[in-house]
Amino acid sequence: MHPRLPRHARPADRARAFLGGTHRDLSAADSARIVHPSPPGELARSLRRGRALACEAAFFAHPLGMFRQISAIVGGALGVAAGARMVARRRRRIAMEGRVVVVTGGSRGFGYAIAREFLRHGCKLAICSRDGEAVARAVAELRLRGAEVFGMACDASDPVQVEAFIKGVLDTFGAINVLVNNAGQMFFGPVAELHPDDLEAALRNIFWVHYRPTTAVLPHMRARGFGRIVNITSVAGKIPIPHHAAYVVGKYAATGWSEVLTVELRKDGILVSTITPPPLANGAPLYTHFNGREEEEFKWFARGLTSRWSASSTDRAARIVVDAAIHGDRQRAISMGGWLATRAQGAAPGLMTRIWAGFDRVLPPPGPPGHTTKMRVGAEVVAGSADAEVQARGETARRDARRYRPPDS
Repeated sequence: MHPRLPRHARPADRARAFLGGTHRDLSAADSARIVHPSPPGELARSLRRGRALACEAAFFAHPLGMFRQISAIVGGALGVAAGARMVARRRRRIAMEGRVVVVTGGSRGFGYAIAREFLRHGCKLAICSRDGEAVARAVAELRLRGAEVFGMACDASDPVQVEAFIKGVLDTFGAINVLVNNAGQMFFGPVAELHPDDLEAALRNIFWVHYRPTTAVLPHMRARGFGRIVNITSVAGKIPIPHHAAYVVGKYAATGWSEVLTVELRKDGILVSTITPPPLANGAPLYTHFNGREEEEFKWFARGLTSRWSASSTDRAARIVVDAAIHGDRQRAISMGGWLATRAQGAAPGLMTRIWAGFDRVLPPPGPPGHTTKMRVGAEVVAGSADAEVQARGETARRDARRYRPPDS
């Protein structure tokens, strides 16, 4: 029979007594207090209790070892998952040389940087934008770099113009392998002064410029059973940044559209990537639309997009876009800050709301109730301003813009 120990005995001593059937290792005081259990069902209960005590003793004797074992198991599982993900990503990889890539909004800025990066991989290019002269300059410059390129003036929100552009690409190259939906505009200002016309313009120039080209190329890609679509949205498509109301509405729509495409088109052999870039140093303040106290809004916005501490590299962002197309990645962030911000918004929306509300308090206040203002583009704000900081930020933006557009002659 196994001895029963007093309640105050140490777990290890109690385990040894139950498992080994002896109490010779116990103190004299404990040994004197041992009693024997009563017969029939007590033995089975004692054995079960003994096993539990043995585990208890092992845990208290080696808690660090237990932690290390758990850590090793979790780490091994994560390692296997990461390895499987890497293998799957390599299997999705495609060679880009000779592929036909369409880049909307490709005549300047981020779109032009993306086109140049695809050219480095040996791709054939098709670009469009509203400005026909800018498209012509971009086509000429890309051809000097050795590209086979087709260009055409096209408003990507107009279904008739988009159909004509896609037909021109197919007539020239015979296929479209990759579509990069980059065309879009930016809007900045307080929601209280937002005019309905500007909100409609935001949806037209952020969401519809993604929708129209996508639906135009889908029949071709589905018929071939292959395609890559890369949608350039924004961190503003994931988080409610104050004074970005019109922009956020459009980007939320574009991001949701892109994520649904990712789910539904996979079975057709079409992989869709959603790219969420942060502010980029490419001259965007000159082309952004501002309402409210325009000069103050411009200064706040330009500080973020002209500072090397807050703006990300446009060239690096373009490389990430091309890499996502090569591997068919579902989601790609450009910067660690953007990645952390979107994860924090998803994990703790209440906390992030308080943080954004605090940031909103330091931005320029809106006008009186019921007052609305029409948007003005940043270049016009700079041209009509006598403010020294506005002029300085405008000059920095012009310098950034020159790096991402073809020369005028």
